Amino acid sequence: MRHDGTVLKQRSLYVSGGIFGLAACVALALPGSFIIEQAGPALDVTGEVDGVQLLDISGTQTYPSDTQLFMTTVSAFGNADYGVSGVQAVAALASPEQELIPVRALYSAEESASDVDKQNTAMMTSSQDSGTVAGLEAAGMEVPMTLTVAGTDESAASNGKLKEGDVLTSITVAGTKTQITTFSDLSGVLAKTPAGTQVTIGFTRDKKEQEVAFATQAFETDNTGWDQPGSRLGVYLTPSDLDFPIDVTYGVENIGGPSAGTMFALGIYDELTKGSLGGDTKIAGTGTMSFSGEVGAIGGIRHKMVGAASEGAEYFLAPATNCAETVGFEPEGMQVFSIRTLQDAIEATEAIGSGDTSSLTTCAAVAADSPESDS
Repeated sequence: MRHDGTVLKQRSLYVSGGIFGLAACVALALPGSFIIEQAGPALDVTGEVDGVQLLDISGTQTYPSDTQLFMTTVSAFGNADYGVSGVQAVAALASPEQELIPVRALYSAEESASDVDKQNTAMMTSSQDSGTVAGLEAAGMEVPMTLTVAGTDESAASNGKLKEGDVLTSITVAGTKTQITTFSDLSGVLAKTPAGTQVTIGFTRDKKEQEVAFATQAFETDNTGWDQPGSRLGVYLTPSDLDFPIDVTYGVENIGGPSAGTMFALGIYDELTKGSLGGDTKIAGTGTMSFSGEVGAIGGIRHKMVGAASEGAEYFLAPATNCAETVGFEPEGMQVFSIRTLQDAIEATEAIGSGDTSSLTTCAAVAADSPESDS
């Protein structure tokens, strides 16, 4: 009887172990709650992919350039609906080139993979529009558009005075009136206007011309401790009816998000101006681009630097607000410079091309001076 009991216990243990092992195998094979990110392809915005020009400009004189300007991407495995399998997640933990991120750290429970794809496509289209506007205006062209109020900042003096649907037509500061026909008409005035300045905004509401006066407000200090000069209205604007003076088309497929805006704008500027902006160098970068030429933060910058290095880029232009994420992760031989505007990117590219980068600010320097720095 004792012998039979021991055998039964052993069999029970074997069965339990087998069930546990089977469950573990099933768990490793099923989709999990993590997404894997790694370096995606780096693409020369002035070059071709599979015979298709990434950036094509027609309707005006363009100039050849020896400078290669790479937009950078991140490849992701898993989506908002489900993550990678347990086997893939375990493998990613052992890989220095992959990053394991919880699905819910990237997407809310209400977002589906289809929703995210649509958002990314819309953001890519928007980045192309804003990058095109910024690049063309930097090269001396104007892009007329309609600026419609989409909402106001509740803490701003404009709240309650402008409302959704209002179309801005002019801004008056210290008796000088500027008609608003392009985004730069407005942003150019505000860049020279200190916070707290009383301004008068002309607008149309229900097809009626009106004016309203209020004080501008300061920009928020960014994570590097930098205060943007000038001021803002405290309104959210939707540009529409963009009237491009030339044709700019993009051959980018299966890539979403807004982070290529800066390199699009830089590529457009290079093609529309004589000479090679950065000599015969390979320069990569990332960053959103606003209609007024401001560079914004993005995600996945460490992976993007790796992708850039794989194409031989030795220089990387990074949004200042992403600089802290780059320190200690720069690929061997790569110099990473901080930029805040398209003009910064143009000047950095020119300096790199000249072989003298002593005037440029590195991301390491920005991070060291940041209030978030431990130093």
